[in-house]
Amino acid sequence: PHRLARTLADLADALDTARRVVLARELTKLHEEVWRGTLGEALRYVQEVEPRGEYVLVIEGAPPVDGPTDREIADALERQVNAGRSTRDAVAEVARELGVSRRRVYDLATRHG
Repeated sequence: PHRLARTLADLADALDTARRVVLARELTKLHEEVWRGTLGEALRYVQEVEPRGEYVLVIEGAPPVDGPTDREIADALERQVNAGRSTRDAVAEVARELGVSRRRVYDLATRHG
């Protein structure tokens, strides 16, 4: 419990104070408590209530990264192949051009092509 506030502060700095978190205290014991909120709210909570006991932190996953859709990748692959590139070269070019992994582009190339 003595590291909880520092850990939450580090997480808020590294992730975002709006990221959702669960603070679970004394799981499977008589005084079990579960608190839910954002990292920012959790920081305020542990400043107001002295942390006691053992805690488990459950942090919301990262939001999805915006990127090209499978359809956009497939269209770019088609343009590359129609321009006379081999599948291997088309995959490399599309991966570089769109900033996605070669594995993802290759998987789409073999599924659609």
